[in-house]
Amino acid sequence: MEQGLSEHAQDDQRIPIFLQLGFRPEALPALRSYLDLLWSANEEMNLISRQMSKAELVDNHVIDCLLPLPLFPPGLKEVADFGSGGGLPGALYAIQFPGITWHLYEKSKKKREFLERCRSFAPNLRVHGEIPRDLPGIELVTARAFKPIDVILDISRNYHAAGGKYFLLKGRREKIDEELRLARGKFKNLQARIEPLSSPVLDVERHLVLL
Repeated sequence: MEQGLSEHAQDDQRIPIFLQLGFRPEALPALRSYLDLLWSANEEMNLISRQMSKAELVDNHVIDCLLPLPLFPPGLKEVADFGSGGGLPGALYAIQFPGITWHLYEKSKKKREFLERCRSFAPNLRVHGEIPRDLPGIELVTARAFKPIDVILDISRNYHAAGGKYFLLKGRREKIDEELRLARGKFKNLQARIEPLSSPVLDVERHLVLL
């Protein structure tokens, strides 16, 4: 019991930062449920590094995903998240944006089973396996720690050709520039907007890539 209270105390210490970054106060109970589920399930299926503490999970992953919230496009109804894994950012964003249907694409059967469990507090989730190229009805694609930009565009080639939009959480600018160089070799006239993101808790280089 003491350990559980300690873990929740660690989460609670970051609540002011969650709210500062734009997370909905009324969604905090669902966020806690998600973190508890992710933490317990990680023992079985390695959703995140097992060397990571609960506090490190919050700082390295949760806050990382919340950094671009102010730049998230308004008014969307259908969004796809590629390589959802442990639900970062897909499940987390589904909690934040309950009016959006989130289609989470994940190859691993075990990870899909975990994501299905997230529907208990994020019923607007839909979990899928292989990513279709067309993505009918999808207005935006999100991804974090998934694939290089050219591979993401190639996987969803038809969606991209039809004017699809992408919201990609990336790290170092040098790596992003290299990925864009490769992507522009395959996809002519590719337009990209790169927004620097600043973590309030870690000295790390983070960017949002909008395509």
